[in-house]
Amino acid sequence: MSENRSIHFVDSNNRELFQIPDGGFIVRLCGNGDSDYGICHYLDADHMDIDGQRFSLLEFAEKMERNGISYFPA
Repeated sequence: MSENRSIHFVDSNNRELFQIPDGGFIVRLCGNGDSDYGICHYLDADHMDIDGQRFSLLEFAEKMERNGISYFPA
């Protein structure tokens, strides 16, 4: 885990919600009550990898909103 790099999660309007360190975890909570954890890796200021899937920060936010999934630091 690299302590000097943080992933800055945003909402679909590109407003920062929270930060986690490279190698940190998020919780995803579905509307039906299901939840899971994802390990997050910093790629660059605008991109991350969650459980082996690459996203731009905004792309991830838009996808979570579309699917009714909330997310927060674990």
